[in-house]
Amino acid sequence: MAMKNKRHCLIRFVAVVSLTAVVFAAAGLWFRPISAQTVGITSSKKDNPLPVSSAALEPAKSKSYTVAHSEIVKELTLTGELRAEHSISISAPDTIGSSSNMITFLAPEGAQITKGDRLVEFDDSSLLTNKAEAERQLDEANLTIEKKKTDLDSQRSDLLNSLAQAQSKVDQDMLYAKISKDLLASNDYQRYQLNLQQSNLSLQKSKEQLDNFERNFQSQMTLAVISRSQAEITLKKINSDMTRLKIFAPQDGILIYGDNRASNRRIQIGDTLMHGMEVASLPDLSGMQVLGYVYDTEYSLLARDMHCNVTLDALPGFQVGGKIISLTNVADRKGYATKRKVFQAVIQLDKVDPQMKPGMTARVEVPIVLAKESISIPREYLGLDSQGRYYVFRGKDPKTASIQFVKPGAIGDLMVQIASGLSSGDPLLPLQRSEEVTK
Repeated sequence: MAMKNKRHCLIRFVAVVSLTAVVFAAAGLWFRPISAQTVGITSSKKDNPLPVSSAALEPAKSKSYTVAHSEIVKELTLTGELRAEHSISISAPDTIGSSSNMITFLAPEGAQITKGDRLVEFDDSSLLTNKAEAERQLDEANLTIEKKKTDLDSQRSDLLNSLAQAQSKVDQDMLYAKISKDLLASNDYQRYQLNLQQSNLSLQKSKEQLDNFERNFQSQMTLAVISRSQAEITLKKINSDMTRLKIFAPQDGILIYGDNRASNRRIQIGDTLMHGMEVASLPDLSGMQVLGYVYDTEYSLLARDMHCNVTLDALPGFQVGGKIISLTNVADRKGYATKRKVFQAVIQLDKVDPQMKPGMTARVEVPIVLAKESISIPREYLGLDSQGRYYVFRGKDPKTASIQFVKPGAIGDLMVQIASGLSSGDPLLPLQRSEEVTK
C-alpha cells in the first residue's frame, strides 16, 4: 500500500512539472517584441517592418528610454539617372521622298565634343540618285529655254519680214492708186484702187500678227522658265537634304546617344530612324538633375519642393542635396521591355561635381514626415502579442516594470508614433529584458 501511494505521488509530481513547463513555454510565446512578428505596415527602406537589434538575442545591455515628442520620418528611396538640366537634342532629319534614314557614322559616345565637330551622318545614296536626275532635268530645262528663245526670235523675224513686205506692197499700190482717173481706163482705175485696199488689209493683218506675237512672247518664255525654276528648286532641296544628313555640333559638350525604342538599346551605326527621332544629345554639364521613377503606390507621398539626398552608384561615398522641382501627372513605361508604368520626378541638385556624367545611376532618399512633434518611441521598444495587441515595458527597473498596452499611430523607419497609452517622460525598457519583468 505504501509503495502504491509513493507511485501516485510521483505521477502527480511529474504532471505538475509538465504543466508548469507548458505554462512557461506559453508565457514565453505570449509576449514577443513587435520586431519579431509580421506587421501590416511596410517601409521602402527595410523588408522587416519593425527590425530588432542583434542585442535582442544577447544578454540585456540597453538602457531605458524616456518617452518624448519627435518627428516620425519614413525615408522613401527612388532610383533614376543623372541628366543635364539643359541639353540640345540631335534629331533625324526629314528628307525628300524618304521618311527614314540609316546612320552611317556616329561620333563616339561620351567623347568631348567641340563646336563644329562632325557628330552624325546618314546614308545619302538615294539622294545622290535623285540629285543626278534633278541635274538632268535642269539641263533639259535650260536647253528648252534656249530652243524656245531661238524659235521665238525666228518667228519675230518672219513676222517683221512679212510686215515690211506688206508695207512695201501698200506703198507700191498707193502710187498706182494716186494716178488720176482721167488718165486711166475705167477698169484700170478701179483695179488700182482695189489693190490698195487689199494691201492695206494685208498690212493691218501683219501688224496684228506681230502685236499678238509680242504680247505672247513673254508668256511663252515664262512657261519655259517655270520648268527650269522647278528643277532648280528640286535640286536645291536635294542639296539641302544632303547637307542636313551631315550633322555638326552646334556647341561644346559630351555626346550622349539616344534610345532605340524598337530594340530597347542605345542608337548605333546601321539603325534606320524615322525623321524627328532623337539620335543623340549634347548636354550642358553646368547644371545637373536626376530623373527619378516613382511607382503609383508612392506617388501620393511626394510633392514639389521636397528636399532629398542623392547618391551615385559610380561615385561611392559621394552625396549631394537636392529638391524635387516637378512631378509628372501621367504615368509612362519605365523601359521599352516592360509594361509596368511609373511616374517621373525631376530632382534639381544643389551643386555639380566634375565627376558627374549624364546617365549615371542615382539613388534619391526622400525623407517623408508622417507626423510632427508627436509622442513617439523607437521601434525596438514596441512589441505585439499573440492577440494582436501592441505593448511596451514601462519602468526603469526590470523588477518593477510593468506591461503597458498602447495604440500606435504612424510608423517610421526608426520611430513609432504612440496615439494612446503613454505620456511624455514615461520610462521604457527594451523588449529583450522582458524575462526580468515581474509578471
